[in-house]
Amino acid sequence: FVAFLSLLFSRQVLGLDKPMAGPACSDVIPKVTFCLLYITGGSPSPSDACCNGIKTVASTVKDKNDAVLVCNCLKDKLVDLQYQPSLIASLSDKCSVSFKLPAISKATDCSKVNPPYFMMSTNKAILKN
Repeated sequence: FVAFLSLLFSRQVLGLDKPMAGPACSDVIPKVTFCLLYITGGSPSPSDACCNGIKTVASTVKDKNDAVLVCNCLKDKLVDLQYQPSLIASLSDKCSVSFKLPAISKATDCSKVNPPYFMMSTNKAILKN
């Protein structure tokens, strides 16, 4: 019993029982890979797989920090691609998702996602442009 309490206390002191910090880029990228054809202009509309990925990513965004993580992840991974930033922003409407992605480009400062533009609504994140 003493060993169990010691282990529990040491986990709390070391911070090992803290919840995970937001969506991981390694989880986000595979979900949105199916959107590449659309955001590069190769398809007039996003595929069902793309929209399902966007919906999954949107469900992981719980606060401003999560939105910044997703934005930076997409920005970092798209840097070497020729794509249309406005098509990224259109994914929310095209896929009927309440999470509003900004038109992410190389110049986008993801840290500028301000709390007034980000709010929670029925467990869905909304990021307004």
